[in-house]
Amino acid sequence: MALVGLLLAGAPPIVVAQVSKGTGEVVEGAKKIGKGVEETAKGIGQTVTEGAKEVGHRAAEAGKQTKPAAEKVGSSAKGFGESVWDGLKSVGYSVKRFFTGH
Repeated sequence: MALVGLLLAGAPPIVVAQVSKGTGEVVEGAKKIGKGVEETAKGIGQTVTEGAKEVGHRAAEAGKQTKPAAEKVGSSAKGFGESVWDGLKSVGYSVKRFFTGH
């Protein structure tokens, strides 16, 4: 800026005014670019936040939907295990009766 001042020291006032106006426009343009970058960053942040919330909601819903199926499988597995155990006990009693007569 000091260099511009030295170069324009002997320039006619119209040239000084045009340079000053141009400098102001550059500064204003830079401010607008900075504001645009700021707004873009905020928009990206908002998009990421909302996307993460949606993923969380979908995961929770998927968990709710799979819970009944998981409980049914668990119940079936428990029933199967109990049936196998009852069958093994029955075999054990039969073997015992075979050898002991009771």
